[in-house]
Amino acid sequence: MDTTVVNATADGQAGDAEKCATVDIPHANSVDHAFEGYLSGAKVGLGKKQFWIVLLGLNIGMLLVALDFNIIATALPTISSEFQEYRQSAWLGTGFLVSFALALPIYSKLGAIFGNGAMFNVGTVIFILGSGLCGGSESMNMLIVSRVIQGIGGSGIYGLVNVIVTDLVPLKDVGKYLSTTSLIWVLADVAGPLLGGAFSQYVTWRWCFYINLCISPISLIISIFALKLPMLPRSMLKEKFLQLDYIGILVLAGGTVCILLGVSWGGNAFAWSDSHVAGCLVGGFVLLGLFILIEHRVKDPVIDPSLFRNHTVLAITAAEFFYGANLIGLMYYVPQFFQLVFDDTATLSGVGLLPMMIGLGIGNPIAAFITSKYEVSLTNAQVGAALQVLASGLMARWNAHTSRAEAIVLLVILGMGQGAAMSGLLLTAQVATTPDLVGIVTGLAIFAQAVGDISGVALFAAVYINKLRSSLSGLALSSAQIEEILQDVQSIRHSYSPESRTQIVNAYAISMRNGWWLMFACAGALLLLTFLAKQHKFQTGLST
Repeated sequence: MDTTVVNATADGQAGDAEKCATVDIPHANSVDHAFEGYLSGAKVGLGKKQFWIVLLGLNIGMLLVALDFNIIATALPTISSEFQEYRQSAWLGTGFLVSFALALPIYSKLGAIFGNGAMFNVGTVIFILGSGLCGGSESMNMLIVSRVIQGIGGSGIYGLVNVIVTDLVPLKDVGKYLSTTSLIWVLADVAGPLLGGAFSQYVTWRWCFYINLCISPISLIISIFALKLPMLPRSMLKEKFLQLDYIGILVLAGGTVCILLGVSWGGNAFAWSDSHVAGCLVGGFVLLGLFILIEHRVKDPVIDPSLFRNHTVLAITAAEFFYGANLIGLMYYVPQFFQLVFDDTATLSGVGLLPMMIGLGIGNPIAAFITSKYEVSLTNAQVGAALQVLASGLMARWNAHTSRAEAIVLLVILGMGQGAAMSGLLLTAQVATTPDLVGIVTGLAIFAQAVGDISGVALFAAVYINKLRSSLSGLALSSAQIEEILQDVQSIRHSYSPESRTQIVNAYAISMRNGWWLMFACAGALLLLTFLAKQHKFQTGLST
């Protein structure tokens, strides 16, 4: 028999000793050894053709989830008009993101019990169900609830694709195959808004969701018939399911929802000093503290308590939060800058993100190649974070006279940094723990990034809108005009003189500087946290 020894050193463990998992791998002449994966004492052998079919199925599912992150954005005006509920329309995005974030650690835990492949299938079925309900919604409330269901399903797809790839290939090669996932997101970030606008204008907004019913079953069929992953013996499933930390799950969900609501409301729906915001934030952090205490006392915790003592995992988890805040905060507000300052159309402003997406598509595979060849990942995270600091800091110079050429160059640099950091952060966390906890760590890292995604957009909005209101107050505008501009930023194109438009556009640009500085601070925190982590060894190789 061939034997693989996987070494993973966990920070904070007793004696800081190396933990080794020995895996027996039977010979299989019909199996291409380049596609053998080693995880949790299990061997997954796939022929080359079967491997690529499985990867295709996983990426089809990932593509649809990625599209659903932003396909709704350009369809919102049409949907709001049909249901006459513009005030609630923001929940179509927030509801999806909140349920998406909450379900990530739960899927990771259930995947360790029932098998990652099985839970990927469950997530796909829920996603299809949610998509069907969204497409058939008869009211805004029904559509919001359906988006929550869709987010729960999408969470399983997104989170488990990142874990399943670690089941299929050695950790040092995971980045190469996950780089295809980053390209999927590049495609979705460009195509999503365009498809949403096209469906709304030429067919019906419901096809933003019906398209999933046509394509998602392909991913499900491939997974069911081609993806065979190990799972616990049937005799242990019932025992593990009954031992599941249900109280911990509820406390984690409650704490996360409270914090996300507080961040979303602060500076927008309510002042930061309002009791609604303060109560949510304080209650949320208290619940998260209680969650950590619970995890140290239950038999089968959602998150293994040893991870709370692992310095690298903690540093990378925190770094993922700031990475997500910087990534989505900029992805959301850069197009708004192009619309308000460069006077781009909604479609053209979306295309304006293409340099950032190209940079991300370049940085991610380069980082993956470096990890595969030299077995390092933390360096990629540090270099990527440094590029984000550079680009985000220079963006703070943007004003009403910024050239488009400067914007393009900075977005390419920013995207390359984001791509390198995306690969480096996740792999550094995965290799910093024992093989049996890779799935849990992956879910934890992606969960932190998802929370950062929501927080980045919400905090940017808070610092930007507050500054914009004060900037507009300094112009010769009435209170009614200021409220009109804040409610409909496009109104200045038709209702104001050229001189007034110039002043208002300058106010937009100046006010957005607060947001760019916030994104710079997030990038700085990300860089600092990467230096608090440690590079652990990947697998040492094969011995006979």
